[in-house]
Amino acid sequence: MFIFKFKFNFCIIALILIVSISGKYVFGKNIITETNSSNEKAIFLSLWKQAQDLNLSDHPYWLKLLHFYSIGETVGQWSFKSDIVSSSFFLSPLGKTDPREELKSTLKAFLEPVNDKPNQHARCKFIARFQWLKNKLNFSELKELTCPLFERWANLNESTGISLVFVSSFLKNPASTFGHLLIKFNSSNQHFGHSLLRPTLNFGAIVDPNDNPFTYALHGIFGGYEARFTDERFYNFNHVYGENELRDLWEYPINFSTEQFHRITFHAWELIQKVQFKYYFFLDNCAYRMAELLEMAWTDSTRINTSGALWAIPIDVVFKLNKIKSDSNSKKLLGKPMIIPSRQRKLQARAAQLSEIQHDHLKKLISYENYLESDDFRNLNDHSKAQIIDVLIDLQKFQKTGKPHLKQYPERSKLLLFRSKLPILENKLSFETTLSPTDGTPPMRFRLGIVHNEILGSKLETGVWANYHDLLGEESGHLLNAEVVTLDLHLQFSDDLIELTQFQLFNIQKYALNPTGISGDFDWSWRTRAGWERTNLSCSSCRRFFLSGGMGRAVSLTGKDIEHAFVDLFGETDKESNSVISLGFAPHLGIKWSPHEIWKIRIERGWFQNLEGQKKDYSHTRFDQRITISQNWDIRLEIQQMENLEGILALHFFW
Repeated sequence: MFIFKFKFNFCIIALILIVSISGKYVFGKNIITETNSSNEKAIFLSLWKQAQDLNLSDHPYWLKLLHFYSIGETVGQWSFKSDIVSSSFFLSPLGKTDPREELKSTLKAFLEPVNDKPNQHARCKFIARFQWLKNKLNFSELKELTCPLFERWANLNESTGISLVFVSSFLKNPASTFGHLLIKFNSSNQHFGHSLLRPTLNFGAIVDPNDNPFTYALHGIFGGYEARFTDERFYNFNHVYGENELRDLWEYPINFSTEQFHRITFHAWELIQKVQFKYYFFLDNCAYRMAELLEMAWTDSTRINTSGALWAIPIDVVFKLNKIKSDSNSKKLLGKPMIIPSRQRKLQARAAQLSEIQHDHLKKLISYENYLESDDFRNLNDHSKAQIIDVLIDLQKFQKTGKPHLKQYPERSKLLLFRSKLPILENKLSFETTLSPTDGTPPMRFRLGIVHNEILGSKLETGVWANYHDLLGEESGHLLNAEVVTLDLHLQFSDDLIELTQFQLFNIQKYALNPTGISGDFDWSWRTRAGWERTNLSCSSCRRFFLSGGMGRAVSLTGKDIEHAFVDLFGETDKESNSVISLGFAPHLGIKWSPHEIWKIRIERGWFQNLEGQKKDYSHTRFDQRITISQNWDIRLEIQQMENLEGILALHFFW
């Protein structure tokens, strides 16, 4: 009985102790939680007071991190708010319009306990905010947190900086007319350190592939699309732009300090989390957003983009960066550019190495089905055969259609088998003499000229174009034998009278040549333009609206000249014709010749024949010449004949 009572009492005591200990554990946990909550609140109040004392919610860098702009700074801004449309980017419900509330919510989120998903914690998702605020405020009681996804993506220990990649213009797609920008993250990693494997940022509109061209244009111009940053390996962009669209890419290393490079990397990580913006073709585009990301290098109000600008184009961003000095020393921010040649440029360079005899054999390989087995070809030395077949293989890759335009090709497997038995040639293709975009003229132009008209007398003329480059201009770094000019305005002054003599909305031309001499390296020349101009040169106030486009052929006989023939279709209307639209066609003949690298001449004559509307057949003759003074200056003599003769001597400044 005693033993039973002892056991019973022991069990009772043990149970009481267990319950007591359990109660203490649960109670203790509550106390700890309450204490942590109390400490968290105290820490937040301390941080918030520090932030208020430093006025961090209005700091230029905080506003940069949130992409806040005032009225008129970007398209669609009618109030002080962020350009970002994704609600997930903001930690406060008021964050899109109130940077103070977003700062308060951000500090609270940073103090939240870490669970088993650290990548989802605010300190990892918004790492740029945290890194900046950590340097401004005292987070001494905050435990360290690792962010595995970011660390694997950024790999800062092996990073070697960033490069800006300029993709040349692509005239067959309006959205690519002015080029494109990419940001490449360079690394010394043994697996991903190769240039083609490096992570590369792109910014583009999220387009519905079923949209027709009209819908595509309207949405692109008026903000009907949203856009975001994406990251891919560089080889994907090289394939799309260099191999498929035959566009040269220029890589400019950027001489940022380690801290500047890290700030850009931190914010890039925040933006690739499916953060979306409104897309506007003329301003809030790839040029604007890439420049905006690079602006994160500076914690002050330094901008690359021009506040209140009406447009942004990629080449303008490159020129602006080229003018900036590195913070660490006096050298330029942009390093020496390196060309990544397109498939077409590589084909042309390889074909240029062939002798005249080798060219003949190449043409016979293209024209005759069994020429590969012929004695004439097999009697060549192995080096010549390898050179010729390498060009033919490049030409096959250059052809984009399923059925090449060439008459016949040897079967590809047979060709590759034959090539495999020949020696490997050293790749001696060199593009070092190819001038980069920053070696050419800047995109915007101001014009001041003296005019003499046979009937209207002498006047002064001024003008400006928004961008980009014309056929008579210095072609260094631009598309060869191409013209892309937009918003070209000319005004003439006489006494107290100001007359609008020309306002071109756009003028795009492409003279396609065949520099390799191979029948497959061919394309049609084409052009299109629209705007207002004088009906004839005898009347300053007689103006018409025109729209024209045409196809043609262009050839070069000496390498310094281009002879061209076009047939344009046009429509026009003027105020004297009661808004009746006249339709017609206009054959044109012309020549462009460059006697010297700084001197270029162009002559063109067109015959306009109306087919519909008010009958008025006429001709138009132009004689222009340009002499380059420097990269930013040239002088031109322009003579036109259209019912009257007019000459202009103009000085141009490019910026």
